[in-house]
Amino acid sequence: MQTKNTGFSLDASASELYAQLSGIDTTRRILDPAPRESSLIELLGAEEQWLDRNRLILIDICRQLAEILQKKSQIAGGEGAGRDNTLWAAIKQLSGCPRFDGTISIRYRGSGFPGQEAVQEQCDYEVSCGSLLLDLQVAGSMAKRMAGQPGSALPGQLLAAFKGFSTLGINHLHLDSKVGEENDRADLLKSLHALTRYYLEVEQESSDYLIRDEYNLPNPNLTLLAAINKVKPAAIRKLVTEITPMLFGPEPKEVLAAFPTVFNAIFAFPKLKAQLGKPAIEVNNIQRLMPGQATGGGNRNQAMLSRMAIAGYGENPRQVAEVLASVSSGGYQNIYMGTLQKRLSLATDFLNKSENASQPGAVQKEALHNIETGLEMVPDELYEALNLSSAEDRTAAEAGQQPGHQRPLHQEIFSLLSFFKRRSAIKKKMRDMVRGQVRFEPQDYAVIARNFRISGDQAAHLVQLLNGCFDENGRFRRSAFEKNIPEFVQYETKVFEFLWHYLKELVSRDDRVSFLNAMQHLIAQLNSPAEALKVLLRDIFTQAHRVGFSDRNGLLLANILIRTYNQELGNHIELTPEEVLQVKVGLNQEMIAQALAFLEEEQENLFRKLRTIHEELQKTLNREAGTAAIPLHYLTTLERELIIFLALVGGPVSHKILHGVVKEYGNPESGIYAALTSPEEGKGFLQLLQVAVRGLKRFAETEDLLLFTILTDREPQFQALWNNAAHVVLVKRVMEWAR
Repeated sequence: MQTKNTGFSLDASASELYAQLSGIDTTRRILDPAPRESSLIELLGAEEQWLDRNRLILIDICRQLAEILQKKSQIAGGEGAGRDNTLWAAIKQLSGCPRFDGTISIRYRGSGFPGQEAVQEQCDYEVSCGSLLLDLQVAGSMAKRMAGQPGSALPGQLLAAFKGFSTLGINHLHLDSKVGEENDRADLLKSLHALTRYYLEVEQESSDYLIRDEYNLPNPNLTLLAAINKVKPAAIRKLVTEITPMLFGPEPKEVLAAFPTVFNAIFAFPKLKAQLGKPAIEVNNIQRLMPGQATGGGNRNQAMLSRMAIAGYGENPRQVAEVLASVSSGGYQNIYMGTLQKRLSLATDFLNKSENASQPGAVQKEALHNIETGLEMVPDELYEALNLSSAEDRTAAEAGQQPGHQRPLHQEIFSLLSFFKRRSAIKKKMRDMVRGQVRFEPQDYAVIARNFRISGDQAAHLVQLLNGCFDENGRFRRSAFEKNIPEFVQYETKVFEFLWHYLKELVSRDDRVSFLNAMQHLIAQLNSPAEALKVLLRDIFTQAHRVGFSDRNGLLLANILIRTYNQELGNHIELTPEEVLQVKVGLNQEMIAQALAFLEEEQENLFRKLRTIHEELQKTLNREAGTAAIPLHYLTTLERELIIFLALVGGPVSHKILHGVVKEYGNPESGIYAALTSPEEGKGFLQLLQVAVRGLKRFAETEDLLLFTILTDREPQFQALWNNAAHVVLVKRVMEWAR
């Protein structure tokens, strides 16, 4: 709406009186332009498109590898040479991918997802390359984003490649291209040709080309080792014969104890390592399937466990991979009920077989430790779905079996399930604490004690302390909490994680703010604050598809943790003071390095989280029907906390996002400003722009300086948005920071 034409002029005092009588129009002074797309969403979309382009290359590499290995006879001909060039060109294209060091890992995961067809579960692989992760679900999402464009057949192409790997018995393929030295291409293709010949000849009953391992099974890695080094197969067979007793004989070599196979152990000998180059491609190298074993020289019990898996299931490489997943912590990530039951059944079979091992205690201890670590990551809803309380189940428990399984579970595994199910029930009790006093049973204290690695008496004491932080109406008492901090910190970061996950979503806003300020005092006294930062960042960014009321508080606490001194500590605050953007010397460099590493690792989740926040903000602004009631003020201050965190942490990803935020909010014709209805709503976005400008000033590269110039040139347009004195003052302040 245009400013009203009153037909006469007013002096200053009359204007003030007229404004008080609502005679001066404070509505928008410029016509609403046609709504524009959000430049920030465009930036995030561009990032997704860039990642999709790299994923597209990765799918093509998988497809080509599978076709080359399956069409074995063609590799030596002209078509093979053409494929060589195409494959190498695709690998070189990935050199710009974040953290890409030339290695690509194609790993059979076998976890699947609900509703997946059986054939797809057999082809459930995960491809990793730098910071990219690719599987059938990711390819499906890509196809939706690329609807109507080349690429809609991606899931089918990737599934075909995975079927090819499955048919060949490949449960893990590690490709190391390096992409830097002159000989890298030749080394890779030499390994690829050797592997192709291996699959051609392994189908024959006998072959001088193939080399068998210590289990008398054809081994692709030993075969490639001979081929690429132009060593006679007989020489490598002799090495296998000589090294095998050092691993499995009556007096095994201690120095080789941490190596699971002869192939891995070969490179523990300095002379052999100097004379024999490693193949650029490794297939089913069991050392790469186990945690902490990728480079060798690690856990000897883990190596022993790996050897047992090969000895017991070696003739079926797929089963070896599945068994190892069942006794590896990583095998329980992103799992659902069907896969969980399958994993536990295989783990039971492995533990039963391990009774006949030379050192069954060490192997079982390692396996159970891995299983317990993995079960830590299983969602509570799966434990809640397990019914262990009926009479039938109690009988099953006594027999060491789990209802619903075709075979009894190992007693130790059943005990672990019982523990985690009970722990899940205790979590519910903790959440119910806000509704009034909750009664805890002795067995609850036993579970808490085990979870926190404390005594039963200490667990009872901890619960008593927590109960004391709520009044009879279930309201949080900050004074009681702060009084108990000296006793809380005895439990270090375990108590931080416990308190954060169970109390972060308090129903009352006043309680959430009080809890936030109380947690400031707690983290100030932690001896290992780095663990607390991990808890917060995982909680905020791994739930990238949702916005919770705890996200803002989590970022505020993170902004405290990454600084060495916090002037606001002890004050009642809801937001990080803007002045922290001036802090440089006062940053905790160890914590900054940890945060940078996390953001690099979780780059996709970071962009997705920002997109989720911004889309929720747009929905709220557009007053869309059915939109969840997330207050606009909360969303703008959530973005504000995220901007401050990224500005303090720094790094190229943070820089890119802050530049995009300033570009978005620094445009008065943005769809955001077109949707505002009052100067008060505009105030929140101008304050957000100011924080983003100050944050971007910490980088101040050439493209930023140009953006600041464009922004200051738009000052008249910003002032014209509202005929309001406070608005004009705020605009001037923003522009002062941009100059």
